[in-house]
Formats: sequence, structure tokens, C-alpha cells
Amino acid sequence: MAKYSEWDRYTEKFGHICIPTTLFRALLDLTDEDALAALAERVGVELTNQITVFWFKKTNLETLLHFFSNASQYGKVGEAEIENKGRDYTMTIYHEYGKKWSTYLEHYLDKAIRTYLKAIPQFESTENTVTLRFQVP
Repeated sequence: MAKYSEWDRYTEKFGHICIPTTLFRALLDLTDEDALAALAERVGVELTNQITVFWFKKTNLETLLHFFSNASQYGKVGEAEIENKGRDYTMTIYHEYGKKWSTYLEHYLDKAIRTYLKAIPQFESTENTVTLRFQVP
């Protein structure tokens, strides 16, 4: 029930679909890395704002972190952990989708955080993990 009330009822309005992991990985493998990065940056600005404004009526630190947490938990973006100490934030996302998904997440999160939080994230990425750190102004 929580998945429906916190994720499905909202994302359905934006055309989200569920696909098997094997199909998702195959599609990623077929995608040009530059095109994937460009898509991630566009989605990081446009769709992120549309969804957070629709759900929370504004886009700010709290609503972005809530969205990222829900996307991790219900949207299967990856397993995310978010920690903060004062103005310093660390987010680690573990996933099973390979290096191209790490690239996508890096570009997506970079664009969203720079655009909406006016912060400059620092990234460390591997094939299945993306860690970013940023400080809110």
C-alpha cells in the first residue's frame, strides 16, 4: 500500500512504466554514452522539477531528497543512503545496472543539484555505485 500511496499514484501521471531488469540493462547497453548523459541532464532539470512541484508544490532541498529517496525505494533506481551533517550531504546509490547507469545517475544528479540547490556535487563512481557529496549554501 505504501508504494501506491507514495509512488505509483503520482508517477503514473508522468507515464512511468515497469520493465524487466534484463530489458532495462539491454537498453542501456545499446545506448550511446553521450546521448545517455544528455538525456540525464535534461531529465535532471525538467522531470525532476515537474514531479517535485506536482507532489510537494515546490522544489527545494527537502523535496528533492524526499523524491530521491522515493525513487530509490519504489522506482528501483538503486538502493540509496542519504546522510547529512549540518550543511554537508552524502548520498550513496548502489545498483545492479552497470557503468552506463552510474554515468546516467551522475549526470542526472549533477544537473538537478546544481540547478535546484545551487550546490556543486563531487562524485565517485564505480560500475554499480555512485557516491556524491555536496554542501548546501
